[in-house]
Amino acid sequence: MKRPILFSRHRNGLGARGCTLKKWGAGLALAGLCVSGVAGLAVAQSAKLDPLVEPVGSGSVNWSMGWVQATGLGAPPANSGAAGRPMAQRAAFSVALRNLLETVKGIRVDSATLVENYMTTNDVIKTQVSGFVRGAQIANTNPLPDGSVEITVKVPMYGVDSLMTPFLPEKGIGAQEVPSDSPEGYTGMVIDARGLGLKPACFPSVVDDKGQVVYGPQTVDKAAAEKDGMVHYMAAPKGADLSSLFGEGTYVIRPVQAAPPAPPRVGHKPLKIKGGDKAGALKANIIISSEDAKKIRDDSALSVALKRSRVTVVTDPLIGGMEGRLPGFEHLLASAVQDTAH
Repeated sequence: MKRPILFSRHRNGLGARGCTLKKWGAGLALAGLCVSGVAGLAVAQSAKLDPLVEPVGSGSVNWSMGWVQATGLGAPPANSGAAGRPMAQRAAFSVALRNLLETVKGIRVDSATLVENYMTTNDVIKTQVSGFVRGAQIANTNPLPDGSVEITVKVPMYGVDSLMTPFLPEKGIGAQEVPSDSPEGYTGMVIDARGLGLKPACFPSVVDDKGQVVYGPQTVDKAAAEKDGMVHYMAAPKGADLSSLFGEGTYVIRPVQAAPPAPPRVGHKPLKIKGGDKAGALKANIIISSEDAKKIRDDSALSVALKRSRVTVVTDPLIGGMEGRLPGFEHLLASAVQDTAH
């Protein structure tokens, strides 16, 4: 039986044996590089960004993906037979919409106001928001063994005719002249707000330590804010190094078989700064240093990127709960009998 050839053998001054040993040494060195590369990749992958999801009662707000969702549970009436399941499903949908509305009411519009505050004082916004919630799509239907049904519904926060559309004129967000992107300068901005106790909001402001606005509703283009929101929130562990998560170096090491990653919202050369403190009654505004504020104002390319809302804020993971919400809406349960009585 012929043995498999492990290395090609070419004679030189060392002879065939020496050549083979050299080949083995080269092979071991290559293996070492591979192992160290895999170890490096494992380290890079261990520091990752997670979606920022805020649980609220029977609902949640996904600040990273821009969705609000809630769950409702419906129970069939006694002795309803085969008709019980459809009746329970209608009841669950009704409860899910009710829970969704309560979740939406608790969303922070800015650092001082909730959606609920606008709905209380502005009938137009109240009508628009309520109508939008009634048009929510069903994300999941889960029939349970006891005959009850659990339904999850969701609505988008951003996009044309989305949940935040009625608030754009209220916040003074209008169309701006946005020049073409420049090949020089920063492509976006990343703010490390971990450890500040910051809360996410739809229209936050970034201010310097003198209270002057650096980035806010009046500095962003309406089309960009409506399409993607003013800020892209993400969560990361306290010890994660953001330099490994943003910038050109993020895309150098990756598995050979993996497709190239999509360009991040902040581009491949974002300005990375550290937030100094939070501000506002709802803790949604970010205070930065005067030095960082000057960097932002002096960079014309970054000014264009900010008009396009190319801003990512990295915060600590949220445990749940929103300020200013009344308890009692978390676990609404409707029976099909009540649903059919109205």
